[in-house]
Amino acid sequence: MTNDAPRVSIIIPTYLDQQALQCCLYALSSQTFSFNDFEVLVVDNKSPFSPLDLVVPSEMNVRFCQEAKPGSYAARNLGIYESRGEVLAFLDADCVPENDWLAAGIWSLDSTGADLLAGCIELTYRSERLMPAECFEKAFAFRQLQNVKNGVSVTANLFVRKQVFTQVGTFDEEMMSGGDFEWTRRATTRGNRLVYCQNAVIRHPARMTLKALCSKARRVSAGSRALYREKRVLDGIRRVASVFLSDIDYLRQRSDMTHRERFWALLVLVYIKVVKVRHRLTLNFSGNRMAQGRER
Repeated sequence: MTNDAPRVSIIIPTYLDQQALQCCLYALSSQTFSFNDFEVLVVDNKSPFSPLDLVVPSEMNVRFCQEAKPGSYAARNLGIYESRGEVLAFLDADCVPENDWLAAGIWSLDSTGADLLAGCIELTYRSERLMPAECFEKAFAFRQLQNVKNGVSVTANLFVRKQVFTQVGTFDEEMMSGGDFEWTRRATTRGNRLVYCQNAVIRHPARMTLKALCSKARRVSAGSRALYREKRVLDGIRRVASVFLSDIDYLRQRSDMTHRERFWALLVLVYIKVVKVRHRLTLNFSGNRMAQGRER
């Protein structure tokens, strides 16, 4: 290992997911990209386990940091501050990159001259016969190509030239969800170019239960409400309804899914939309009560 700054800094926020993080680090230790050219920054939101509990290959440059402020975006911002690379590659702790993930992403970033690059996210499933929640995930989760066409990307697989953060600032730490879309939209609307790379592949486990999907739906609703500055309940309901129609059309075109999978995906989609509307109503009602309390 040399003392020179690495070309790439990989930033991984983590909290209460030690086993998944260990799998992610193992996958990073098998990258075809030279160990001298990248570092790994694991930013923990003060989980109860110690980094000493993890097995890290001695030849790989891994640094552990702790961010006291809750939230993955606060953790990512600390990783940005601590990073030494000219390119920052963001992963989630439960992601498992393919062996050539880093090499493919950097090659594509260099060859296209882009400022940001969204990689491919492939779902993994527990068995061939998918659970209803997995059918929904197969249909709608991580639509990176579509995201890029809209000028946004998730941070589960995102490459960014560090200079972009100097230009547009860091992630909004007050957002618990949707901060990746907010930041990438901020970057692309200021003229930074975002491209998609099919060959920079990471694998992500599909959520298996309705409970997990509902928990995510509530986070997304809160993040969307802040992202689009929804002031009235009807604004949020209209947004949920408009996205629902496009989701139906998208599902209809999914020729890679069986009739059974599409049926369950549709039922779960309807249920999740109801959850999102109810959560927006709850947030709006709570916000109005807080406002009235301050007026008194």
